[in-house]
Amino acid sequence: MPRSLKTGKSPAKRTTKLRETAADAQAIAAPSHADIATRAYERFLQRGGQHGQDFEDWLTAERELQL
Repeated sequence: MPRSLKTGKSPAKRTTKLRETAADAQAIAAPSHADIATRAYERFLQRGGQHGQDFEDWLTAERELQL
């Protein structure tokens, strides 16, 4: 298997490590279901408790928490 001149590691091992790192970062950044539900409920209360916009509240909460 060819090895990199700089690191001495095979390209396949480096690629796998990059994928693991990217997956770890995404898992850390993703808000939990409970966090999204709490934020969506806060938006519901801010609107005065009017029903019918639960889906919009959920999507907005997801976007806000992913920033």
